[in-house]
Amino acid sequence: MKNLRSTFRLRFMLLLALCIALALGSFWIMEVMNKSTEKMLPNAPRVAPDYYVENFNYVQLALNGQPRYNISGQRLTHNPADDSYNVNLPVIHSLDKAKPPMTLRSNTAKIEDNNSKVNMYGNVTADRLATPKSSKLHLQSEYLQLLPDDDIITSDKPVQITIDQSKMNGTGMYANNATLELRLLSNVRGTYRATPRQP
Repeated sequence: MKNLRSTFRLRFMLLLALCIALALGSFWIMEVMNKSTEKMLPNAPRVAPDYYVENFNYVQLALNGQPRYNISGQRLTHNPADDSYNVNLPVIHSLDKAKPPMTLRSNTAKIEDNNSKVNMYGNVTADRLATPKSSKLHLQSEYLQLLPDDDIITSDKPVQITIDQSKMNGTGMYANNATLELRLLSNVRGTYRATPRQP
């Protein structure tokens, strides 16, 4: 009877040890498979901003080395997911001496497509000084899109434009600062006042 109990106990201990070994082996195999799968899967794209710059001033040069425009602002944040930039209180100055100088301001902006597209949001203004070839211009809107490489500004929102003493309002706009072309696309109304001649 004593031998029977010892045999039963020994068998039970061997069976228990075998079950524990199988459980530990299964757990180890699962861990190895999970790690291998993680290594094979591509890393998830980073969504959170990866760096920022405060009180920045960026100058874009033309191919001949001359400054074309500069963008400054309170804070610039880089978004690695689409390689874009968010800007607080942006100010954009055109520096090309062959074109009438223009300054744009807004509450925020998003710079996209390798700096070739700037979307400006909130209290957007554009000011062009008078030159011998162009009149003084002031523009207001809640949204503008600037294509700095082409010197083109567009909007699909209401805009208000003052040229010298004349005022125009409309919805949607296309403006080319290089060719001095300006178009309002719909709901256009305005007041024209002739500029007094200088004596």
